Amino acid sequence: MKIVNPTSPIFSFLICCWILGSISLSGWSQDLKTMQASFKDPQGTARAKVYWWWLNGHTDTTLLKEELRSIRNAGLGGVDIFEIGFRHDGLVPAGPAFMGDESLNTITMAIREAMKLGLEVGLNLASSWNAGGSWVTPEHAAKSLYFSKIAVDKPGRQAIKVPFPDIPRKDAKGNELLIQFRPDGKPVYSLEVAVLAIPVQSGNYLDTARIVNVSRYFDPKSETLNWQVPMGSWEIHRYVCSNSGDPLLVPSPNSKGPIIDHFDSTATRMHFMYFINRLKPVLGDFRKTALKNLYLASFEAKNALWTPSLAREFKRLNGYEVDKFLPYIFNKQAFDQATTERFRQDLNLTISELMINNHYRKGREIANSYGLNLISESGGPGPPLHNVPVEAIKALGSLDVPRGEFWINHARFDDSKDSIDLLMLVKEIAAASHLYQRKITELEAFTSFQNWQEGPGDMRPIGDRAFCEGMSRAVIHGFTHNPTRAGFPGNVYAAGTHFNVKTTWWPKVKPFNDYLARVSYLLQETDFVADVLYYYGNRVPNFGTPKNTRFAVGSGYDYEIINTEKLLKDLTVKDGLLTLPYGVQFKVLALDEIIGNDPAVLLKLEELAKAGAIITGNKPTKVWGPSKAVADRLWSGSGQFSADALKKGKVFTTPSLQILQALNVKPDFDYPDKGSDRLDYMGKSQPVLDYIHHRKGDLDFYFIRNTSDKAISRYISFRQLGKAPELWNPVTGETIPINIYNQAGDQVQVPLTFGPYGSYFVVFNRKSTAGPGYKAIASATSHPPLFTYTPQGLEFMENGTYELTGGSKPLKVENTIQAQPIIGAWDVQFTKGWGAPEKATFPQLISWTQSPDKGIAHYSGSGVYTKTFNYTRPAHQTERVYLDLGKVGKVADVWLNGKPLGITWAAPYRYDVTDSIKPGENTLRVEVINTWSNRIIGDINEKENYTQTNLKVRGSRELLWSETPLVESGLMGPVTIHTVQPVKITANGKL
Repeated sequence: MKIVNPTSPIFSFLICCWILGSISLSGWSQDLKTMQASFKDPQGTARAKVYWWWLNGHTDTTLLKEELRSIRNAGLGGVDIFEIGFRHDGLVPAGPAFMGDESLNTITMAIREAMKLGLEVGLNLASSWNAGGSWVTPEHAAKSLYFSKIAVDKPGRQAIKVPFPDIPRKDAKGNELLIQFRPDGKPVYSLEVAVLAIPVQSGNYLDTARIVNVSRYFDPKSETLNWQVPMGSWEIHRYVCSNSGDPLLVPSPNSKGPIIDHFDSTATRMHFMYFINRLKPVLGDFRKTALKNLYLASFEAKNALWTPSLAREFKRLNGYEVDKFLPYIFNKQAFDQATTERFRQDLNLTISELMINNHYRKGREIANSYGLNLISESGGPGPPLHNVPVEAIKALGSLDVPRGEFWINHARFDDSKDSIDLLMLVKEIAAASHLYQRKITELEAFTSFQNWQEGPGDMRPIGDRAFCEGMSRAVIHGFTHNPTRAGFPGNVYAAGTHFNVKTTWWPKVKPFNDYLARVSYLLQETDFVADVLYYYGNRVPNFGTPKNTRFAVGSGYDYEIINTEKLLKDLTVKDGLLTLPYGVQFKVLALDEIIGNDPAVLLKLEELAKAGAIITGNKPTKVWGPSKAVADRLWSGSGQFSADALKKGKVFTTPSLQILQALNVKPDFDYPDKGSDRLDYMGKSQPVLDYIHHRKGDLDFYFIRNTSDKAISRYISFRQLGKAPELWNPVTGETIPINIYNQAGDQVQVPLTFGPYGSYFVVFNRKSTAGPGYKAIASATSHPPLFTYTPQGLEFMENGTYELTGGSKPLKVENTIQAQPIIGAWDVQFTKGWGAPEKATFPQLISWTQSPDKGIAHYSGSGVYTKTFNYTRPAHQTERVYLDLGKVGKVADVWLNGKPLGITWAAPYRYDVTDSIKPGENTLRVEVINTWSNRIIGDINEKENYTQTNLKVRGSRELLWSETPLVESGLMGPVTIHTVQPVKITANGKL
């Protein structure tokens, strides 16, 4: 053995390495412990928020305070105050004008009360949506472009009267537009834009070379054009900017007003300062209050198109005047196709830049200067749902917190070949959050047109899908304020999952909110990981579609979306990998369509390719000028990917998946029966499992969800090397070591079981020196048996013979589960006054809807089941005992022998009762709560009146209440006691 001299440089170097390694390991260990503790009980921004709907501005301050306390106690983190109008049918009285003195007093009271409770408050900057209000004057209101025309066919100098354009007073549906007019019938606000002389020609497109801008010869006061008319027939077009009349969409009755000009920074400043100047004198320094956020909802204006600075900005961005192309705005076939496409792109880019810079960035700048954040759905929903004229990721990145939305039990599919769900706006929001280094990706969550038919377990699958696309904080839509104690389920906003104190299962909702918080916490504290960077093109407006729809790499690989701004400013190549400033790296850059005559994007791609980046995509066909020359260079001699071609700085046309396979990059997440290389999550190619991968330092976090309603077990391969897996369960907050796994090359294969729609994190940390207990579980099928990892060991969930292999010696397990069904009649107690008898006996467990007693069939609320049963303790004291409730509709709270077991809200409805059950007689108490749906249906069909609500017509957008089926309810069982013998495994397969 060679001995190192302790005074030698080598010895000092080794000591330094040992110290640095110890510090690194200590830091990693501390990070892990901190995250485990915070995962169990997350706080702060991990906690979901709610839209706090104030219908018609009608509120009760006492009940507002009570609702805030209930929101805090339910495990939520805050509210967004959102005043909204509702039907003027008298069911919801009209409150005071939004932001008037009375409204202001109520808002400040709510903010102060939230401060006492440690809740975060956001305030929507309008009564309903599209920023605006009664304080918006014509100068700052939304604007559009109008034109008039007259024919001239007499040559020579003439004084031509050109009339003012007709400004409509109503929209196409007959609704009044909010435009102020002068006594002479002209609008209060107007601005001359241009006067054009256009030669009349039959059957041909307009030629801008022949259009004459005669604005300098026009006198607006006399409305006279003094012009030397050339030979031929001409049309004189007069273009005028005036108010569009777009109103707030659904304001409270006393809060009507126009929306602001979203393209004008002075209008944005006026609007923001109106709120700040009203709130600051009564609240003081916002930093010392619960008011943390100002909120702008999605942009859904219909007529707004113009702003006074548009022509100037158009010239700055595109290098030519907009005037001669104005006919396109009123006649989309005015110019030939090539001219039309080029101008449309340039106009859309201009409008996008105006809106992003003058509304979202300006709004954020103002909010930040007063210690507030700006949150908005600035990215959509876009066309064809709404005319949102922006490059979505850039717009979202201009905010402090980007927000999107997703719906439950409702979808809107476009007519593309991919049939994209327009109401699943998650992936692009997450991309903006990552690219612009915002910690939080917020989603307006669980919006629905299905009234009182879902429980938390029904919300979980779509919420988990949103998490797998990048959501890291839910803003639940929504919690409607009820200004009266009378009447259930009370008045609610028409859309949204009804998530408030008058919801039947609200008293049991905290475990569900804890679940959302645990997933959110880990996704907020870590960074997204993917192999491919997808440039979604430079077309404007542009929107990122749901995961694996317009673009997909292949099953087991994920991708990040990047936009033009971040591609040009931030993307570099480091060690052959595409790199962004915050450290994330990608192996391939995949391109969508590139259009137009701005060569900056193509020159950037050329720069990246020469630096060694792997880039793939089809050659652009709709570029011209300098852009075409660059494209010709980049794609010259390209084609199938090869290492030799990579050195030549070319762009390939090989699909991303084939490139990764050529590089021997295995899937990041893999399992045997994926079904296809492209998993689109839209029903065509539904995956068995879905995932998202995040990382923090040396810790890798995979959130995985089962997309089916059946329990499944799979061998899953993770692209990890030299790390040990753990299971982090967001339902319970537990973190449990996984002691069966196999390192095969650069992938770790782990057997995992998921319950129906089950989900959890698999976390990889530094590998323990002991290694796994075993490497695999042999069973009768290609998949592992159903089992669970528990602190007590491995527990098989099915009878059978299984063999654990890969340890110091194989271990055969003869698994026998002792199952004792709890049979016989159950006593059930119902809440008095809701149509069911106070007490009933169920000879066997059935859904309440199957009861011959209509009072029970239509009952909504709490039913308390009681039952005594005898239990014989097994011979082995190490066995674990479980209570399985079977089927439950919708939420259960359980006590055994007077000891609370807790609330269960999603399948499997199962409890560990090892420490609660006793030999001999046991008493079981199960409280089950369903939804309001059945009682409302009973009231409609049986002409009864137990419920009071403003939504007594439709059970959903598709069905009337009279057509809506009853929702299975109660304890349906079978209820069973299972006794399981855990298999204790330690390192290297030792028992």
